[in-house]
Amino acid sequence: MKPEGFPAIFRLRKRRDFLRVQNGGGKHHTRHFLVFVAPPGQIPASEQQNGVEELAAMVRLGITVTRKVGPAVVRNRIKRLVREAFRRKRSQFALPCDMVWVAKQSASTVRYAEVVAAMDAMSRRISPRPPGPGPLPGSSAC
Repeated sequence: MKPEGFPAIFRLRKRRDFLRVQNGGGKHHTRHFLVFVAPPGQIPASEQQNGVEELAAMVRLGITVTRKVGPAVVRNRIKRLVREAFRRKRSQFALPCDMVWVAKQSASTVRYAEVVAAMDAMSRRISPRPPGPGPLPGSSAC
């Protein structure tokens, strides 16, 4: 598998996975997205590939863009930008988790650099904190 590839195993595809993350995960706001993060779920045997040992330590992504955001061209562009940013930044996520990125209406004008900045911010937010005096206010991991 390519180190920056985006095979189906890294995607949330089932409605029940989206609902599990959205109902049981932490919620983070960025300028253009609402991001839900939850501990990893069970990976169906049909999606497991031979030779992939890092299944338990991976990050999976789901993207939701409603019709309120814009026409199909705009919605598909937003999904492409988020997938590309995730594909390139996936290795920065230290904890295995499932994420659902929900586009806000302001995402219709988002640029790739803004999506990458949001992805970097999310990787820092959900990464484990170094040991110290205690947890920071407002910080939460998967």
